[in-house]
Amino acid sequence: MEKPTEIGIVLALITQDRGLEKVMGRVSNHFGSKFIVHEDCEDFVNHFRNYERGIVIVDACVCSQARLMDLQMVLNEAPAWRVIYLPCTSKKEEVKEAMDLGAFGCLHKPLSEQEVRQMVQSAMGI
Repeated sequence: MEKPTEIGIVLALITQDRGLEKVMGRVSNHFGSKFIVHEDCEDFVNHFRNYERGIVIVDACVCSQARLMDLQMVLNEAPAWRVIYLPCTSKKEEVKEAMDLGAFGCLHKPLSEQEVRQMVQSAMGI
């Protein structure tokens, strides 16, 4: 399979899940994108300004604040970034709230590489 042209968009991941990190690393390689991992939302907010635009996946399992407050912080601080939310639970109301706040999309664990690749591709608009 031919590798797509490098697109110049940064892929960021907020997680402490090394399995998810490996999947995202492969997705990043597929698209030829720079890939950055942050341990928590605050770390992302403190460092994302080094990049004009990008896509960030927020793993709710590392969120330190109640409910969707960390997601809201990322959305507020990085409005040019596409934010994909990864809830810890399968509660439909959490996904709906995340989408209502402005998340581009939501994924659910366990993730397949193909599923992540499709969501990232959609977020990239290619």
